[in-house]
Amino acid sequence: MLTALQRLRRLARAQWAEFRGVTPGDRNLYYLKTEIWWAGLATGAIGFNAPFVLKLGGAAELVNLMAALPALMAIVFSIPAARFLESRPNRKPWIVGSLALGRLFFLPIALAPWLLPQPWQAASVVAWTTVQAIPIALFNTGFLAAIGDICPPDMRPRLFAARNIILAGSMALSALLSGLWLERVAFPLNYQILNVVALALSQISTLDISRIRFPAHAAAAIPAGAAPDSAGRQRDPLAWLSRLRTLADEYRGFVNINIATLIGWVGVWAAGPLYTIYFVNTLQLGEVWLGVNATLGQIGLILGSAIWTRIVTRKGAHWTLMRALLLCWLYPILIVLMPWAAPILLFGFVNAVNEAGISITHFSILLDLCPPQQRSSFLAVHITLMNIGATAAPLAAAPLAAAIGVSAVLVGCGAVRLVGSALFWALPPVNREAVRETPVSQAAAET
Repeated sequence: MLTALQRLRRLARAQWAEFRGVTPGDRNLYYLKTEIWWAGLATGAIGFNAPFVLKLGGAAELVNLMAALPALMAIVFSIPAARFLESRPNRKPWIVGSLALGRLFFLPIALAPWLLPQPWQAASVVAWTTVQAIPIALFNTGFLAAIGDICPPDMRPRLFAARNIILAGSMALSALLSGLWLERVAFPLNYQILNVVALALSQISTLDISRIRFPAHAAAAIPAGAAPDSAGRQRDPLAWLSRLRTLADEYRGFVNINIATLIGWVGVWAAGPLYTIYFVNTLQLGEVWLGVNATLGQIGLILGSAIWTRIVTRKGAHWTLMRALLLCWLYPILIVLMPWAAPILLFGFVNAVNEAGISITHFSILLDLCPPQQRSSFLAVHITLMNIGATAAPLAAAPLAAAIGVSAVLVGCGAVRLVGSALFWALPPVNREAVRETPVSQAAAET
């Protein structure tokens, strides 16, 4: 027993030494882990803003707009943001500043019940959430690309697993406490204070990101044939089309993962706002249940991240992703077939365990499929395409749910995601030169 305790103590010390980091590169990874804790606490709190809209008198269509309109902002601004950032050798001030600005919008959301007449309050929450998405689009484009520069490829699944575990733990704690808080404090003060707390916590996350050392970049060169002439016109209007075809052929894996993800994730985006409507309006489940459901989901992500990380170590990210996709379509179908509080909690937990395998591998593979010098632009294309789906899917789901029922649409969402999962097998996410995967166990020795 004493020997086992000594080994456990040494293991804990080693894990803590790795987590806190020593060298500048390690410290970057350390801040990538700590910032997500504070971001998770804030995210768990603002996850109740959809019920906030409903309780302010907003219609179900407003909840769908709350999911769709921020995605529309990402469509409009992601690619221009990527071009802007790639023209700047020092991107850090823009990345950190845009995040700090975006998170300030939690304040007007909190003040809406005091500043506006009741008929406008629910719509104002949706409006501020939409405006918030503009600076966040700039941040996402730069920060996601920066992770590819900061973290070595072999360490990415392990980093993403650590971030998933920390994020899930903080969101679980926040969701549970938030649900209890909301039921014990009078409306709307309960939701208002929750948004103010989210603002404070999220800015601690921003502070940690500001401590990361971002690599310097040379300004991106303008592709041949794309430079304007003295009159400001493009020299070759077909240059971009020709270049697009060349890139699509050269980076076939990037094209494939975008096609499969876009189709499969339509089922996720369409179902997202419907879950709240289904749980609150159809099943009449309260805020404590919603908090418990969210908490169990985060616990499932923690457990799943630990399990899937071991699988990635042995099998690689690509193998792991393809297997995790096999069951991802079941959740929206099961909660309709068995619409009772206890089974839904179980289904959500199991689904979260499975989703962790997708979460820690999908983005890692996507980064590998992007050329390093153009990673911001490639990710901006990916973000734009995904947000087209994220915008259209909830907008299409709302009238469809009104016509045939929320339950029927949820079943359809599961079927759509099944099609997307099959496409990952039919269209493998591998470029011409297959990405070489180094086992994570080897990468661990390098840190």
